[in-house]
Amino acid sequence: MHEVEAMERSALRRNWDFGLALATVILLGSLGIQSFLGALYVWWAQRSNPAWEQLGYSDFVSRMNAIAAPQIVLLVVVMGLCVPKRLFSRKVLVAVSGAMLAVGLAVWLATASLATGLTVYLALAGLIQVAVVALTVAGTRAPSYITEGRLTKTGSGLLHLGFIVFGLVVVAMQDSAFMLPVFWTATVLMLGGTVLSFYADRFAVRHPVAKGGE
Repeated sequence: MHEVEAMERSALRRNWDFGLALATVILLGSLGIQSFLGALYVWWAQRSNPAWEQLGYSDFVSRMNAIAAPQIVLLVVVMGLCVPKRLFSRKVLVAVSGAMLAVGLAVWLATASLATGLTVYLALAGLIQVAVVALTVAGTRAPSYITEGRLTKTGSGLLHLGFIVFGLVVVAMQDSAFMLPVFWTATVLMLGGTVLSFYADRFAVRHPVAKGGE
C-alpha cells in the first residue's frame, strides 16, 4: 500500500515537473519567435522606408513590449514555481510562491513600476536558486530533481539560475552600466548548466572497482 502511494506521489511530482518544464519551453520559444519575427520586420521596414527608424521605430518597440510583457510575466511566474520546488513540498511551494508573488505585487503597487515588482520577484527567486545550487553542490538530499547524479543536478540548478539572472538583465538593467557583465554572467551560467545537464557523464570521476581476489 505504501509502495503504491509512493509511486503515485512520484508520478504526480514528475507530471508537475514536466508541466513546468513544458510551460517554460513554450514561453521561451514564443519569445524567441517574437524576437525573430521582430528582427525580420525591422530589416524589411528599414529597407522599405529609410526614415522608418525615426518615424516608426518607437511605436514598433511599444507594440513589441506590449506583446512580450504578458509572456515575460507568465515566464517569471512559472520560474517562480519551478525554482522553489527543489527545496519545498508542493503545499509549502504554493505558499512560498504565493508569498513571492505577493511581495512583487506589493512592490509594484507601492512604486507604480511593474519592472521594479518583477525585479524584486526575480531577486527572491535568485536567492532561493543560489541556495539550491549550493545545497546541490554540497550533496545534501534536500533539493529534488527528476534527473540523477550530482553534476547533472548542478547543471540544472545553474541553468535555472542563468535564466533568472537573464530575466534581471531584461527587466532591470537595460540602462545600467553593469548590464553587459551581468548578461555575460547569465550566459556563462546557462552555457555551463547546459553542458553539465547533457554531458555530465563525461566529467564524472569514476573510481575503479577492485575485482574479487585482488
